[in-house]
Amino acid sequence: MYVSTGKPRRCRLRRATLAVGVAALLAPSGLQGQQATQGLEGAWLITEVATAGPGPRTVSSPQPGLLLFTGNHYSYTLVTAEQPRRNPPRGLATVEDMLDVWNPFSANAGTFEVSGNSMTRRPIVAKNPDTMAPGAFNEYTFRLSADTLWVTTVGTEGGPSRNPSTVRYVRVR
Repeated sequence: MYVSTGKPRRCRLRRATLAVGVAALLAPSGLQGQQATQGLEGAWLITEVATAGPGPRTVSSPQPGLLLFTGNHYSYTLVTAEQPRRNPPRGLATVEDMLDVWNPFSANAGTFEVSGNSMTRRPIVAKNPDTMAPGAFNEYTFRLSADTLWVTTVGTEGGPSRNPSTVRYVRVR
């Protein structure tokens, strides 16, 4: 049974067409971020670090590092030194011994969001308390090709990165 709303059928058809068109235009942008997030899911091993700026350099055999993505959460741990860390002496270690072991290590975890090829990470817990301060964030651009991920530092809440680095990861099988 047809019930008239008092409006011409052509007007209702235009509105329906407009609504479908707007939904179609908006859907890909939402899906694009969702697809990128899903493409990041999993565990990634660090394989190279290239730093720009004065004295640019590339470390082709970096120390171990692991980046994890699941849902909208991330976690990473990595050794930032170019050489393996030495073991602290058995027994009573000096402050210098402990700093040699602890300083070249970085770790934090929190939430992340993706928009196009940009990623913002918001640490919840970190080795460095400043990293998890209220309002702290890290911005990156990224490129994903099959099982290789390149992540480039853009900046933090403090401003743009002075010497951006690009880290290459490979997906762990």
